[in-house]
Amino acid sequence: MQEVLKSYKKTTSLLKTADELKISYAKVRKILITLGEYKTDFSLEVRKRRSMGKSIPEIATELNTSTNRVTAFLPYEKNLYSGPELTTDAKKSKVYRKRIKIAREKFVNRAINKDEKRNLSARKGKFMTNDSYNNTNAFKAVYLHLELKDDHLDDAEKTILRKYGESSTGDSISRDILIPSDMPLHNLHYAIQRLFGWQNSHLRRFVLPEEIYNRLTDRTVKGWTDLVGILFQPPGECEHDVFWDEDYQSGSIKTWLKKKYTGPYFFHGIMEDFEWAQNDIKQLIERFPILEVQESFSDYMNRSQGKDKAKPRIIKKAPLIELTLEEMDNSISMEGGTESLLERLEVATVLAFKDDDVVCSDNDIFPVTHKLIYNYDFGDDWTIIITKEKDCKELLQKGYISKDELLDAEATVLTKHKPVCIHKDGVFVLDDVGGLHGFVSFLKEIYEGEDKEERSNYKAWAQSLGWSERKISNKLTL
Repeated sequence: MQEVLKSYKKTTSLLKTADELKISYAKVRKILITLGEYKTDFSLEVRKRRSMGKSIPEIATELNTSTNRVTAFLPYEKNLYSGPELTTDAKKSKVYRKRIKIAREKFVNRAINKDEKRNLSARKGKFMTNDSYNNTNAFKAVYLHLELKDDHLDDAEKTILRKYGESSTGDSISRDILIPSDMPLHNLHYAIQRLFGWQNSHLRRFVLPEEIYNRLTDRTVKGWTDLVGILFQPPGECEHDVFWDEDYQSGSIKTWLKKKYTGPYFFHGIMEDFEWAQNDIKQLIERFPILEVQESFSDYMNRSQGKDKAKPRIIKKAPLIELTLEEMDNSISMEGGTESLLERLEVATVLAFKDDDVVCSDNDIFPVTHKLIYNYDFGDDWTIIITKEKDCKELLQKGYISKDELLDAEATVLTKHKPVCIHKDGVFVLDDVGGLHGFVSFLKEIYEGEDKEERSNYKAWAQSLGWSERKISNKLTL
């Protein structure tokens, strides 16, 4: 920590400190927050609420943000007990690649005893007979709108994002694309990386809006486990299967990404197979035949008044399968959480059209939601809202795309089995810059900074991460 502080006092810049020490921007920020050397209005609000004994989810709800972002702006703290709020830190590329290699070496194919299959809920039967999911015939072009947004930008930041970030709204950067209707979430991830300028250097996940997730699971362990392997990833996948095709070694990252988002699509992650996923759940349930359910973190803080010697209170004992998700989260730590969606699911199957009324009807579990949430780099906490549109009328009416360009894009999707960008609002961003807040600071520095050498250094740093001011046509973006 002292090395970070020493570098920061010399450079007076989070970005320069991160570059000098070869660590992430987010880690530099968190260390300096811990040492009391870096403060923002948001970090002060977070720390104030934490000192009042509020849990990270409670703070996130009050500030209308994600738990990951709250964690990123809290100082490092000693864990009081193995429980409710451990989150996965963003990983730099080197660490990320090492983890993939270890997972690949440890993960072996093994047969599952057929007697181990669990009885499925009625929803499983509906899933397995879903015609739209199992149809592997001809695909069509599907229109998606992707919006990267931060509701906490102030007016000055919005002005910068409009002026230099070419954002029409000042608080978001968006992309409109056509994708093959058989594209899985897994391959969409790689397309998103290219669309927004990232280099696949951190962890990611696709999740449902909270209200949809709560309705599907009833906020119970039983409700969640019934949908593991159908909608949700099994607990062990965060350590293994999600990285099954992460084979980038060297060369052009853009070319590598293109291979990943171009069809034909297939998914070789074994743990997303229903039987494998349910076997993983079976092992989890058997590990906790009776679980001591601990009080929530906020209850613990209110009772103990922050004294380290106080022990968390056991409020009941029960089988894991009989608990609520909140009770499970308070008592055991699962690195990947319970919300991540299976990446083998097809985007067009999971998503309902934005204006459709029926979602997750009694006759079929699909489509599940009107919008998907893509979360990348849990330190910078980039969040993209994905919706499925019925047509491109609005883009045509506003002159963002011509009929000929649209027809050409549709033809590319169908003949080359790849997504096509048809409209961009806002420039490319980059990794390790600190989310939209950090990106706005970066733009202000390189365009309005008084020190020419510093501006040049900032640009050089950004370019080393693949960022460029060069304009790229929609057609050539993917």
